[in-house]
Amino acid sequence: MPPLPCRPVSAATSGPGPLAGLLRTARLRAALSQEELAARSGLTAKAVSALERGERRRPHPHTLRALGEALGLDEAGRAALAAAARPGGDGDPVVGLPAPAAPVFGRDDDVAEVAGLLRTGAARLVTLTGPGGVGKTTLALAVARAVAADFPDGVTVAELAPVREARLVLPTLARALGGRQLSGPVADAVAARLGDRRHLVVLDNVEHVLDAAPEVADLLARCPGLAVLATSRAPLRVRAERERPLGPLPLPAGSSAAAVAASPAAQVFLDRAAAAGRPGALTEASAADVAAICRRLDGLPLALELAAAHARYLPPAALLGRLDEALGSGRSRDLPERQRTMRAALDWSHDLLTAAEQELLRRLAVCAGSFSLDTARAVAGGGDVLAALGGLAEQSLVLPEEGPEARYRLLEPVRQYAAARLEEAGETALAADRATAAVLDLAAGAETGLAGAEQGAWLDRLEHDHGNLGAALGRLVDTGRATDTARLMGATWLYWTVRGNVAEGLGWVSRVDRTGLAPADDARALLALAALRYAAGDVPGTAEAAAGAASAAARAGAGDLRALALVLTGSAAVVLGDLDAAGRDLAEALRLAERTGQAWARTHAVTGRGQLLLQSGDLAGGTEALADAERLARELGSPFSLATVLNVQASLTQLAGDEDGALARWAEAAELAAAVRTSWTLAYTLPGLAVIAASRGLPELAARLFAAGSATAEAAAVAVSFPPDVALARQVLPAVRAALGEEAFARAWDAGRLVRPTDVPALAGEIRRSRGPR
Repeated sequence: MPPLPCRPVSAATSGPGPLAGLLRTARLRAALSQEELAARSGLTAKAVSALERGERRRPHPHTLRALGEALGLDEAGRAALAAAARPGGDGDPVVGLPAPAAPVFGRDDDVAEVAGLLRTGAARLVTLTGPGGVGKTTLALAVARAVAADFPDGVTVAELAPVREARLVLPTLARALGGRQLSGPVADAVAARLGDRRHLVVLDNVEHVLDAAPEVADLLARCPGLAVLATSRAPLRVRAERERPLGPLPLPAGSSAAAVAASPAAQVFLDRAAAAGRPGALTEASAADVAAICRRLDGLPLALELAAAHARYLPPAALLGRLDEALGSGRSRDLPERQRTMRAALDWSHDLLTAAEQELLRRLAVCAGSFSLDTARAVAGGGDVLAALGGLAEQSLVLPEEGPEARYRLLEPVRQYAAARLEEAGETALAADRATAAVLDLAAGAETGLAGAEQGAWLDRLEHDHGNLGAALGRLVDTGRATDTARLMGATWLYWTVRGNVAEGLGWVSRVDRTGLAPADDARALLALAALRYAAGDVPGTAEAAAGAASAAARAGAGDLRALALVLTGSAAVVLGDLDAAGRDLAEALRLAERTGQAWARTHAVTGRGQLLLQSGDLAGGTEALADAERLARELGSPFSLATVLNVQASLTQLAGDEDGALARWAEAAELAAAVRTSWTLAYTLPGLAVIAASRGLPELAARLFAAGSATAEAAAVAVSFPPDVALARQVLPAVRAALGEEAFARAWDAGRLVRPTDVPALAGEIRRSRGPR
């Protein structure tokens, strides 16, 4: 577990040319060096370098085409590159925005109007409102793509449908922004992350968390370059808001094939029918039926898509007959017309399902966000659900997600419909209990997996199920199941810390009612609280909670839990300067860990002992202890544990004058951090790499690394903690600035703030390949 951070080194920033940062980011994402990109594109390495430094800002169109091909950019990426090279262009990669699932019909004027509001700053908060299924999300993403070049610091989409509490809106946004290890008030951390940058945030599905509206308004006030595009069934009702109601698509003006083909509503239906495998094109014979379908469905895009899913085996006339039956059935007559239309379309699709498909659909309503095949099987009560899932996907009620693992999701209007059906069937509690049990089973496996060689895979599994994890915790807290809540948090605390969900994790563990808990479960809850407080920088709070955990573990006779708790008390004592107490606690932690086989506690106890010896001035003893810790970490297989040891070893090695040894250790730590996608350890790695880059005559690279470290520290609220590192960085940074000059330094700094954890190994490689002075 890394020692407590000191404050990060910082420096002023100014904007580089947009093409420079965009090109460099794309190159790093393609895992290419400047020389490799030059070879692929037919340019010289000097030309690529000049573009990335901003010395050339307006390359020829054929140069941009060659670069786009060499980088493997899609059409949107190439367009962004071209926009960045235009005079006055502020190109921004559209990478990160969900790819459009289908063409957008009939919304050109809507896109232009909303984009104009955001682009000109006429409105910094625009809320698209309208009924479920009207296409608010589709329009928001189309607008985001249209204005991406106007927001050079990024476009971020935060999906709020899985979020069940308003207090989790900002932590969800922080995760979407890439913020890790947020400590203190989340609003402060997000505001620091955004600063005065020109950034667009899309908040999708806000209607059920409207109590977060004041926080959104406060964020806009604090971040002058921020714009927010929200989708909601109801407005946020804050002063900065510009509401933009969205209606259904225009209907056919007549029944001829030409009139129907010109209608956006019909275009949606025909496009989705073709995707479903409907043979043949629109004819004069079928045009009237298609027009009638569009009118019966009131031009609602989702209703049209659901109907079109059946076009493969039902011609338009037959489809219309089934719709007439559904809409005239008398169900849901108390709803407004458009809601009744949507409900009728869903009723109709539902009635075409088999009994097994109907049951699975309603029970999937308890899933928050995406879900795995195992989760679907669990909420269904076991058995083979593949056939039922396939039937639901075929009718567009369940959407498969891309990725190596089979995962699915429900569109929010479909999920709400399924939840109503679940309630009508009296099965809500049953399905919720099954979903919670599935999360508890997942966490039980994660507890061991997170501490070893499968750490990265388990972190990914939990992140995929983050929404379901939060939903399960909410149900456990709300129903007073404190024992299960304590066990769930005790099993997953490493996920909350390493993947940067500290504020949310603290929120959950702080709501555990520890009254009456068995000592072992009390120890688990307090361990999670202590670890999360440590990640948040609250050292006295860490010491208090960890001491309580150690005491509870002793009462339970749980030596393994007590070992973990004493690692935390010892680590806190090192930071607080109580070296005698630290020595006692770490020695006892090591003894208990060896007795109980707690390999994680053993590794971190020895690491803590090495840090203690170094802080005491015993460099030889510290070096020996850290070598032992490295051996244990490699045996354990935990990337996070090994990176922690390597960071401390690198600091010591650099202070001893072995620059090559320090570089090798920091480079490996960067690889490990990229493997598990955590910025926590990188806050220790980046400043050290920057100092080495400077010593080897690479001031531009050093500036980028310092900037990357500063950006990481802002998001993570951590930085290097070994005091000589901080002092050395503070000596080197002004020299780097002076060597580059203000303009070049500002360009390099701004480019460095775009660096992602997965980019850092390539940057370390640039240092290794250097032949500068040492």
